[in-house]
Amino acid sequence: MSDLLFEHRGPVAWITINRPEANNTLSAAAFVGLVDAWDEVRNNPAIRVAVLTAAGDRDFSCGGDLGNVVPLWTGARKPATPAEARLVAEPRLPSWALLREEPLYKPIIAAVNGRALGGGCELLEATDVRIAASHAIFGLPEAKVGMLPGGGSMVRLARQIPYAHAMKFMLTGDPIDAQTALAWGLVSEVVPGGELLARAEALAERIVANAPLAVQAIKRTALQSHTAEWADAFRIEDEESVRVVASKDAREGPRAFKEKRPPLFTGE
Repeated sequence: MSDLLFEHRGPVAWITINRPEANNTLSAAAFVGLVDAWDEVRNNPAIRVAVLTAAGDRDFSCGGDLGNVVPLWTGARKPATPAEARLVAEPRLPSWALLREEPLYKPIIAAVNGRALGGGCELLEATDVRIAASHAIFGLPEAKVGMLPGGGSMVRLARQIPYAHAMKFMLTGDPIDAQTALAWGLVSEVVPGGELLARAEALAERIVANAPLAVQAIKRTALQSHTAEWADAFRIEDEESVRVVASKDAREGPRAFKEKRPPLFTGE
């Protein structure tokens, strides 16, 4: 079985980390698979939303599989598969997998089916809407072992949740449960584990029903303006607004409303 599964369900891409026997840690194959999955979502106009989840009901991801990837990076062992060879040849690949360099402007829904620890929690921070099973646990324990949460948390987290919560989370390294994550704003919703995938699917369908140009412009504006100066941020918003208002979809929406029918958005 592949370490990462990619499935098209109409306009929704389902990406599943598939290593439940290894806490859904990211092997070389999983890192490569994530990079390729994001590229497919980014470049395929038929895909409007991605759902990211993991196999089983214990772990979303406990980060990188250090026993698998560190020996490759240090040269302690030679690559044995094409994925391992690619990981060695492209040292920025884990950063691409965590969307730290090339952004993805299509919405990503995370369905957190269990523990999201270390790099798994950092992967979560690269998503937009986050649905957590009620038994999910979140943690960034790197400081406890002399490491850093360097997969994006030191930059992203204090911009996504209140500063004091973000710093407590990173500096203590202590885990939090799903309800605390909800209270802090780290996740969007908490649902019983048995309802997780159905809820993620329903949200994906709800977003898919909206105009794709508008949806992507909203995400692009939010990301690009987040650290911009006030005037520059509004300039970005204005540019996106002008582009979307000129689209066919922007004419279709009011027309459908007037005709009392569902809109037929084409992304044009």
